[in-house]
Amino acid sequence: MVKRVLVLIVFLFCLILPQKVSAAELPTGKAGFATAYDVLYDVDDSGITAVTEKITLKNLTSEYYANQFKLTIGATQISDINASDPGGPLEVTQQQQATTTTIGVKFNQQVAGLGKSLSWTISFKSKDFAEKSGKVWEIRTPKISSTSNMESYNLTLSVPQSFGEPSLISPLPKSQTISMGKIFLTFDKSQLESSGISANFGANQLFDFDLTYHLKNDNWMPILTSVALPPDTSFQDVIYQRIEPKPLNVTVDNDGNYLAWFWLNRGQKTDVKVFGSAKLYTNSKVKHPFLDDTLRRKYTESAKYWEKDNPQILAKLNEILGSNPAVDTETKAKLIFQFVVDYLRYDPSRLKDSNTERLGAVTALANPNSAVCMEFTDLFIALARAAGIPSRELDGYAYTANSTLRPLSLTKDILHTWPEYWDDRRGWVMVDPTWANTTGGVDYFSKLDLNHFVFAVKGFSSTDPIPAGSYKSGDQDSHDVKVTLSENDFLGKPQIDVQIDIPNPMLSGLPGVIKLKVTNTGNAVYPSAPLAVKADKLLILDSADQSSGLIPPFGTAEFSFNTRTKSLFDTYNDQISVTVGGQKFTKDIVVKPLILFQGTPFIIASVGVLMVLIYISVLGVHIHQKRKAKGKKKHVRK
Repeated sequence: MVKRVLVLIVFLFCLILPQKVSAAELPTGKAGFATAYDVLYDVDDSGITAVTEKITLKNLTSEYYANQFKLTIGATQISDINASDPGGPLEVTQQQQATTTTIGVKFNQQVAGLGKSLSWTISFKSKDFAEKSGKVWEIRTPKISSTSNMESYNLTLSVPQSFGEPSLISPLPKSQTISMGKIFLTFDKSQLESSGISANFGANQLFDFDLTYHLKNDNWMPILTSVALPPDTSFQDVIYQRIEPKPLNVTVDNDGNYLAWFWLNRGQKTDVKVFGSAKLYTNSKVKHPFLDDTLRRKYTESAKYWEKDNPQILAKLNEILGSNPAVDTETKAKLIFQFVVDYLRYDPSRLKDSNTERLGAVTALANPNSAVCMEFTDLFIALARAAGIPSRELDGYAYTANSTLRPLSLTKDILHTWPEYWDDRRGWVMVDPTWANTTGGVDYFSKLDLNHFVFAVKGFSSTDPIPAGSYKSGDQDSHDVKVTLSENDFLGKPQIDVQIDIPNPMLSGLPGVIKLKVTNTGNAVYPSAPLAVKADKLLILDSADQSSGLIPPFGTAEFSFNTRTKSLFDTYNDQISVTVGGQKFTKDIVVKPLILFQGTPFIIASVGVLMVLIYISVLGVHIHQKRKAKGKKKHVRK
């Protein structure tokens, strides 16, 4: 007589957070049940996804049977659940926990007997897999988290043609066809074991922003201070409509941040308002990426929170990479990324504290069960730097319509943190281990979505600059970061103005200096361009190989050039010509010899000569009187 367990619950995580599952009813080493899947994700014009799974369950034992089945789905908005087998509709139950929904199915018949199988179907709808963000539709499906005894898994993704041409599909589909107004993408088990599907429809994303920075000088002396403005990066362009009050200057730091500078008197408070727009791209704008050795060394250094030389970090890295570590950067970075995603556990309860403490990489490694985006980022950077991979931190805004699956705020306005690493082939590559963790394995490594808007880059320092939203006032209810999706495209228009400062007239025979002030009066960054200074007759001594450097909007760059005349007696009219990026600016000057020069300088020179003559005369009288007195003394002695 065959001995059977009364109930066998088979767990299959086909859409979900990675978990290891075992059927306790089966003795160790038993194969249990095999499964095969044909899955359809059918997205409609509103973004609601109808999921249909045709599942075949095959019994691989003669001792056990199954009469129930459970699926845990990485989604929180599940509706219209239906299941059926050849015997008719099946009884289903639904239970939601945090970021997942578990569906239980009770079969009409038992799957009993070696080699016996049951084919059945389950369907449901969800709003969690497709999302329209501004101009972009994003489709995300989690990976297959358990492939034990899975004979096959075929998935078809159906998307309306009205979404536009796909700008990103990862992994690349086995096939792509168009029929009846739909785009059909097919995938198999081998593609979905390591990551889910990420598909973007639309080339770029647009945001408008309104940022407030609260500045205060508590010092006894006036200070010069700065705030970090959202910068241009490899994946985003930024324009600025207004900065109020107008900054003294806007400069670029070593990480590419734009720093707006302001002068604050003792005890002064100032609120700085910044208005602008940003355009985010799927593909990097940099065609030929390059990182010089100085920056490469800097981005692999140890720092506070990125303790890459710590023995625990090094030991864990050796464990991750194994005895035969991969040579190429992307493979090493992916191994580190996946470790961080699987090892840390996101803890939303920490967000209840408005001053969330940053733990750093070593503490996160020792305490993996209470992490937020800072710990996911810090641990990735520390491990990547320990592996010799240049990496740094990005702080900013990340748009999400589901903050449970894709959590945001550390505090009210510091919205999200994620890392990026350097690859010699691809340049800077942004990744998000936090969202890969909280969404159940959605691919946030191969290519990031169009929702991550960078406010500040931290590479030279792990603590500075601080991003918008961190310059707080006493009003805890103030919202200093306002970012909205936009449909209005823009074209950045940098525009420079050059002021030429040189003594006019210029005196021949004396050294001269040409001072240039190059100001960007446009709304977008002015790219680094060749800068040349020429004159028809005047000698420009150090004009070779000059560059303007990046000049952000409201920014000014200053340059000096030494000049000489050929002789002491040159006299002529000349023109200074300054060319920056193909734009030409001129100033006429007059050169006159000093000895023939009329006017105020001549008077000054005459006064100088007169003073010298007076000095010589006084000195002569003094010497004469001294000699006369000395002669009288000699006469008395006689």
